[in-house]
Amino acid sequence: KDALRTQLKASLVYIRQLELQFYTNNCSAIGTNALFLTSFAWWGLIETTIPESLDHANEASKTVYLVITAMIMMFELQAAVSSTLVAILGPALALRGPDGAMHTAIDGMITHYRFTLACFALGLFFIQLSVISFMHMQYMWDI
Repeated sequence: KDALRTQLKASLVYIRQLELQFYTNNCSAIGTNALFLTSFAWWGLIETTIPESLDHANEASKTVYLVITAMIMMFELQAAVSSTLVAILGPALALRGPDGAMHTAIDGMITHYRFTLACFALGLFFIQLSVISFMHMQYMWDI
C-alpha cells in the first residue's frame, strides 16, 4: 500500500514537471514573439510618415492610428514582461520552495500564462486594427 502511494506521488511529480516545462517553454516563446511584434509597433510609431499630400487623412484618423499602434506596444510589452517573469520565477519557486511548492508554482504559472496569452492575443488584434487604420489613412475609403 505504501509502495502504491509512493508510485502515485512519483507519477504526479513527473506530470507536474512536464507541465512546468510546457508553461516555461510557451512563456519563452510568447515573450520572444511579443518583443518582435513590439518592434513592429515601434517602427509604426516612429518611422511612419504621412505625406502632406494626403488631404483625406484627417487628424482624427491619424490619431486613431497612433493610439491603436501604441496599444499594440502596451499589450505586447505586458505580454513580454509577464511571460519572462513566469518563465523565470515559476521554475525557481518549484525548485527552491517548501514542500508542495511545485503545485503552487504551476497553479500560479497557469493563471499568469492565461493573462499573458490574453495580452498577446489582444496585441495581435490591435495589429490588425492598426493595419486597417493605416490603409484607411493612405487610401480614400469610406467606411
